[in-house]
Parts: sequence; structure tokens; C-alpha cells
Amino acid sequence: MSLNRATANTMMPWSLMFLLFAMIFLRFDGAARTNVQDTSRIQGTPRITHYSKKEFNSDSQFWTMCQDNEGVLYFGNNDGAQIFDGEQWRGVNLPNNSSIRSLMVSFEGKIFAGGFNELGTISRDEFGKYQYTSLINLLRSEDRNIENVWQIHEVQGHIVFRTYSMLIAIANNKAITLPSASKFSYSTVIQDRLYATDSEGLKSVDLNSLDVSLLVRSNEINGEEIVSLLPGIQQDELLIITKPGSFYRYQINTRRLAFWKKVIPISSTNLITCAIKASTGNYYLGTLGKKVISLDGAGMLNNTEAFYNLQDNTVLNLFESIEGNIWVLLNNGLDCIDVKAPVTTLFENASIYDATLKDDRIYLATNQGIFISRGIEKNPLLTTSDFEKIAGLDGQGWSFQYYEGHVVASHDRGVFVIKGKTFYKVGDVRGVWKILKVTERNNYYLVCTYEGLWLMTYDAKRGFEIKHKLEGFIESSRDIVESDDAGIFWVCHGYKGVFRIKIDGQYKRILSVEHYKDQNGLPSPFNVNVFRWNREIVFTTNQGIFTYNAPENKFKPHVFLTRVFGTKLNVRKILQYGDKTWFAHDNEVGYFISNDEDPKLQKGLFLQLKGSFNESMECIAPVDANTVLMGTNTGLYAFDLNYDAARRPAKTVINAVRYRSDTGPIFCTLATDSQNSQKLPYKTSGVTLDFSAPGFQDRLNVQYSYLLENVDDKWSEWQDEATKEYSMLAPGRYVFRVKARSLLGESAAEAKYFLEILPVWYQTTWAYIFYLILGGLAIFLIVGWVRRKIRREREKTRAEEHEKRKVLELELERFKLEQEKEEIKKDKDLLEEDVIHKSKELANYTMLLVKKRELLADIQDELKDIKEAVKNDTSRHKLRELVKKINFNLADEEHLQVFESNFERVHHEFFAELKTSFPDLSQKELRLCAFVRMNLTNKEIASILNISVRGVETARYRLRKRLSLNHEEDMAGFLDKLSSSSADSHGFDGDEKDLQM
Repeated sequence: MSLNRATANTMMPWSLMFLLFAMIFLRFDGAARTNVQDTSRIQGTPRITHYSKKEFNSDSQFWTMCQDNEGVLYFGNNDGAQIFDGEQWRGVNLPNNSSIRSLMVSFEGKIFAGGFNELGTISRDEFGKYQYTSLINLLRSEDRNIENVWQIHEVQGHIVFRTYSMLIAIANNKAITLPSASKFSYSTVIQDRLYATDSEGLKSVDLNSLDVSLLVRSNEINGEEIVSLLPGIQQDELLIITKPGSFYRYQINTRRLAFWKKVIPISSTNLITCAIKASTGNYYLGTLGKKVISLDGAGMLNNTEAFYNLQDNTVLNLFESIEGNIWVLLNNGLDCIDVKAPVTTLFENASIYDATLKDDRIYLATNQGIFISRGIEKNPLLTTSDFEKIAGLDGQGWSFQYYEGHVVASHDRGVFVIKGKTFYKVGDVRGVWKILKVTERNNYYLVCTYEGLWLMTYDAKRGFEIKHKLEGFIESSRDIVESDDAGIFWVCHGYKGVFRIKIDGQYKRILSVEHYKDQNGLPSPFNVNVFRWNREIVFTTNQGIFTYNAPENKFKPHVFLTRVFGTKLNVRKILQYGDKTWFAHDNEVGYFISNDEDPKLQKGLFLQLKGSFNESMECIAPVDANTVLMGTNTGLYAFDLNYDAARRPAKTVINAVRYRSDTGPIFCTLATDSQNSQKLPYKTSGVTLDFSAPGFQDRLNVQYSYLLENVDDKWSEWQDEATKEYSMLAPGRYVFRVKARSLLGESAAEAKYFLEILPVWYQTTWAYIFYLILGGLAIFLIVGWVRRKIRREREKTRAEEHEKRKVLELELERFKLEQEKEEIKKDKDLLEEDVIHKSKELANYTMLLVKKRELLADIQDELKDIKEAVKNDTSRHKLRELVKKINFNLADEEHLQVFESNFERVHHEFFAELKTSFPDLSQKELRLCAFVRMNLTNKEIASILNISVRGVETARYRLRKRLSLNHEEDMAGFLDKLSSSSADSHGFDGDEKDLQM
């Protein structure tokens, strides 16, 4: 793109100098890049981690992010702030629920956030919960309609919030505003200097003097909108990046502006949305529709495949974390590119059994065939697309050897000599594990197959030739090592043990075979492998590493290697390269320094590949002292051994502690120590602790180990879960300790949490003091009681003689009492008999009285009939007199009084109870109770009382109400219960029920 005419005329005198500068720069740049290539290690595609709505569970459009001093990440999206500690996502909303467009962490570690008409801070309280505190009240009421806050900076002791309409600078709880003449579209801080852009161009703002200086006019950059201002290539230089993709270099001291390059073609509709300069010196540009563009420090394009694998094409912002990861904030999701990770992926989608670097190319033996890479001298950055399968070598490849200047591949289909993408097959042997060079015979090689050994030779004219099979040995020969003795070879079989074979001088047949299983010192015939280490032949087993002692014909533990690995690890591979010894054991790989007296096993960097190696055929291919290639069943990976996992200290953080109660979970304060522990009630049924290690380079593969003092005897196994729950803890003091590691070998300092389960009240200190006092008092009382008892015993002894003297008197008195008791009993029996007799007499008297009155009633009725029939007045008069006498006799209550007095004497207790329970009963009602108690019928009662049966029924009905009886209750039974004596003893059975009313 050409500059405008005015600018061109202004710069014309400098054209020759600029051209000369450009040529010098390009020469220097090319030399620098050549040097970088010479020293660069082999690298693949850095790992990219995708975060979708499934992980953060909020809106997927992200605008901004920052990172606090502990490594916790803060993201701003349309739902507010999303906070990620490496394990859990937490959300914080603004008071008006607007989106957060800007975030920034200050030098003091405070998190500042800006949204729509809102600005403030995000902090974590003592319980681990995040909260937002607004600072909008620091602005004048007329300045609070600020709309969106797009950027936040810390400069010259101020926190600066950029909106389109103004810059807001806050310091010491005071705010000043700098309004824009048009619109502040961008701002940044470089070397504690604030820069802002508006329609006029790029400006420098001094907050101390409130001076605004115009540095670059808009027309000098063709009116293109500035999207980023970054430190330039040189020390005193700024790099201006515009939305259409133009790069300008601005000299700060001389204020000279020069067009540098354009990264987006003029015809493209793509635009730059954001840009950052990483700590590596590389530039990363986010675009509107083409994801991320990567430039090296000299401005050359990097074709990094990771940036092509983003979730979305539109990049809204870029951020480099403290660990050096590049975070890409997308219109739909988040991506983290681990550009500084010591491990990169070179090749995927096949299982790797061997890899070798020869002739500027990497060769791979896989389950799908043989692959070869492009040349890596000019560009050591490799991806899967840089590997090509060699046509015709499909099928299982096992290993490579480099003999006579040729790459020799051992394949399921035979032996192949490879040069570039061409190859030829040697002989017709199939099922070849490896090729072993015979040291005692030049140009002799043993072809190790599934079923024995073959001899292969080399001639400069004829090349490699397979001669014949060695007779006398047909076992699989994958693991084979040549002995120091001529013609002697050790062969290990995974299931059959160890073979020691001797080959004749012509290498035609096997002269002898010695077979070792679990005798001669070997613990077992299974899983035995043989290797050379420090010029010794060593045998790895399930129970340690052994060497062979020829004079004793016995296998003995290797002193040094057994001390290094112990006897519990199943070491399956040992490989020396330079000063390092590489090993594979228990699904892990690593190395140690061979000459160290007390070597440490370095495995942390390779833990992420644990369990993915091809067992007993682990692919470990050192390239140089700083780079190693490793093949697994998922692909090929390159490791940078210069990576220092402890370069930046990290710590484990306890994020939340809570316990269950009847009302739900209760969160505890996080600040505890040995003097101020968190106290929990004794009814606590479960304590849950959440933790994380936010400062790790590798956030994806973090493991934790924990220990609860006074409960656990040792640290737990490493686990992926970032939470631990303890249930039913006994009262007492506890210290929870947790530490973290990543599968890159990073380790974090352990975190501690002090807690105490309070005892039940009767187990408290005060209770124990009370128990002590009570115990002392009890002892005092017991001592006094013992003394009193001694005195009582003495008195008892003296009183026993007195008692003995009284015994006879008591016996005599008891005898008299028994006699009196017998007499009383006899009197009682007589009285009871008398009562029974009187009751019978009373019953008889009553029945006679009833019969008598019935007879009189009958006579009265007959006399009435006679009186009606008699015509004589005199006779009728006499009959009338006779009826009156009978009526008088029937109405006479003297017989009733006699009955009542006798009944009350016989049933005194009944009448006493009845009068006590119902004192308001009349004499007639008491009389009716007596008749009912005797089970007389209504007719009999009517005859005695000289009333009608209807009258008796009415009287009984009223009596039931006075006695508060229900209709269903039996009156006779109720009255019978009032008597303290048994009704049966008086001849009353009480079976008759009351008549229905």
C-alpha cells in the first residue's frame, strides 16, 4: 500500500537511507534466522486446549482476560467474569448484569473490571467466594454515563479506564476524567507511558501534567484504524498495527514513522482485531475471519498448525499468561496454545515402535508402515502433514539400524534398505525384529526373526545379502546382545527365560544352547530383557536387575542399578546416550545421569505419556543432549530437556472448605494456622476441601496427593480429582496437607489447612475439669463413707449381742402375732360368711317383697273388677275401703326404708363409693341404683316402688344422664365396678342389660 502524496514528499529525502537500512536489516534478519535454525531443536505442533460452553457454562463470546499473581485466570464475557483456577470455573456478575469488556491486574494484585456504565474490582473473600465491588461512585454523577469500558491500564500510579468518550484515571480513591474530542478507539501502556488513539491519530498522555501529545497523525497511516501498539524489534521503537494489516515502525526518540510490511493482502476482506508480542519475541495477530497469524521476532510468518485448529475463525482478543501460554479469546469459545511447553506433537494417528534421525529426515516404524519426514535442517518445525508413508512398506515396522551408511528397516515382511523414499528388499526372510551387527566379524549381521537367526553380509558391490539360517535355534530373538566372548550371544524370551547360545566360527549353526529359567539366581523366566550398560551385560527382571557371573554360573543382582531402581520396579528398557541413561519401567520412562554416585530418576517431564508406550518395545530416540523423541501408541512426541519445571515457583491453593449441616453446606474461612484453626461442631457429618494449582504450565494434566494428619499414615496416591471429602471425623485437631504436580514434572508447594472438630460438651476441657473436681469430691465422700462404715460396723458388732437378746423376744412376739392373725382371719371369714348370708336374706326379702306387692296389686285389680260387678252400695263401699287399704299398703315406704338400711349395711362400700363419686344423687336415685345393682327388672322395680314400668324407664334414663353414661354402656356393670367387693360373692352376676330407652 502506498503512502499519501504529502507523506511521500516529506519522506523522499530519506528514501535512499531507508532503502539502505532495509537492506542492512534484511541481511541481519536472515543471518539471525539462520543462526536460530542452526540451534533450534526439533519441534512439533504445540498442544492446544479447547474450552467450550461445556466447561465454563456461560456465554461463549469472550472479550478480555487477565491473570492474578497466583495464576488464577479471569475472563470477561457477556455474562460477566468467569474465573478459572485450573480446576473449577466460577462466575461473578456485575450489578447491572452487563458484559465485562476489560480486565486488568495491578502491580499490587488487585483485579479491575469494566463493563457497561460500571467499573470496579473483583476480589475473593475469606471463604473463597469471589465478589465484585463497584467504583462508579467515585465519578461525578454527570460522568457516570460512560457506556462500555474497553481497556484498563496501570500507569504513573493511576488505574486508567478507557471508554469511547473519555479516559478515567483513579488514584487514592479520586477520579479524574479526560474527555475525547472524537472517540478513544484504542489505548495501551508501554514502559509506563500511556498511549491512546482517536480520529486524529496516535497520542501520548501524561497523567501527572494532563498533557496530551499527538505523535502520529491519522493521515500518516492512510487513515487506517490502529488496533495495536507493541514494542518494536529495536529498543527505542514501537510497532503500529492497523486493522487492514499494515505494520509501521515508529522511532520514539526521533519520532520517525516508516511503513514496514503488510500481512493481509489488499484484496482480502480479513481484518486484524488484536495483537500481542509474546515473551519469546514472536508476534501473534488475531483476525476477524482467519484465526491467528504468527510472526517470529523478525516479522517472518510462522506456519504453526496449532493456530489453524482453533474452535472459531473470529478472534476477539489475545493474551499471554505468566507461564507463556497463548490464550485466544474467540467469538465462540476459548483456546489455550501451549507454545512454551517442552513437549510437542510431531506425528499422530499411528503406533510408533522406533524412530531415527538420519540424512536430515526422521524415519518412523509404525503399525501402519514406514513413514519419512521432509528435510528438517531448514525448518525443524514438524507436523503430521510433514510425514509421508513410503509406498510399498505398508504393514508392521519394528526397528531401524544404520549400517554401512544405509537405513536398514526391520519389518514384518522382511529386511528393507531405505534411502529417501526409495527402498529395496534384502532376501526373502519374513518376521524380522531387528538387525544385530557381529563385532568379531566384519560385515556380518544377525537377522533376528520370530523363529531364530539368519546370517546377513554386506559387500560394497553387492550390498546386503541374506546367506542362510543358523541351525539349532528356533526361538524368537527380539532381545539379543552379543557377549564379550567370541560367538556367544544372550537371547531373552518374554515367557521362556534366558538363552545363552554359542555360534560356530562360520556362523552356520548353533553349537550349544543353555537355557535359564528360575534357576541360577533368576527370580522368574517371565519378563526378562537383556541390554548393555557401561560395557556390562545386564538382565532386567520383575525383581531387580542382574548380571551373569561366569565362574559361578549364576545371576547376581547388579549393585548400582539395583540401588537406583530397587527390586519392585519392572524395568523393561535401558538405553545409554551421552551422559544419560534412559529407561522404561512400569509404563513410565525417564533418565538419570549415568556417572552420578546417587542418581535421581527424572520422570516428571514424561508422565503425560504414562501408559501409552508399546510394552517391551518402548520407543526412546535421543537426538542430542537437549532433545529426545518418544513414540507411543498415539504418535511421536519431541521433548526439550532444557525445560526447567522449577523455573517458576508454584503453590497449591485451597479454594474452598465446607461442611454439611442440617440446613445445608456451610463454608469455612480459608485463613488458618496452627494457632487459629477452623473449629467445626461435633455433629459435622462431612468436610469437603477443594484445591488447585493455578500456576502450572500444564493446567490440563494436574495431579494431587494429600494427607490428613492424625488420620492418614502416608500421602495418598496421585489422583486427578481436585477435591477431597472426609466423613465422620472424630473430635480432635487435624491438619490437611495437599500438594500438586503436573505431568510436565512441575511441582507445587503444599498447602495446609488446620481444622478442629469440637467435642461434645461432656468431652470438653471444662467438662474434664468438672470431672476432676467431681472425682475429688467422690474420693472425699468415699473416704468419709468408709470411715463411717467402720464406725457402723463397730456399732453393729456391739448391737449384734443386743439383737441376739431380742431375737427370742421377737420370736415370741411373732408367734403371738401369728396367733392373733389366725384369730383375725377366722373372724374375717365369719364376717364374710355373715355378709353372704345377709345378702342372700336381703335378696330373699326383696323377692318376697316383690311377690307380696305383686300379689297385693293383683288382689287390688281383682277387687276393682268385683266392685264394678257388685250393685250393692254397701258391698261396693266395703270393696272401696279394702282397695284403699291395699293402696296404702302399697304406698307405704317403710319396707323400702328397711330394704335400704339392710342393703347399705351389706354393701356399705358400694354406697360409700357411689355417694363419693356422685354426691348430688337423691335418695330415690340411690334406691334405684341399689335395685339396678341387684339386677332387678323394670317390672320388679315398678312393683316395689308402686309405679309404672314407664316410670321406671324414665327414672333409669335420668339416672344414666346423672351418671354420664353413654347409651351403649351397661348401667349394672358400671355400678358393679364401683363396689370394692366382688359382686359374685353376694350372688349378683350383673348380666342383665338395661332396657332400651
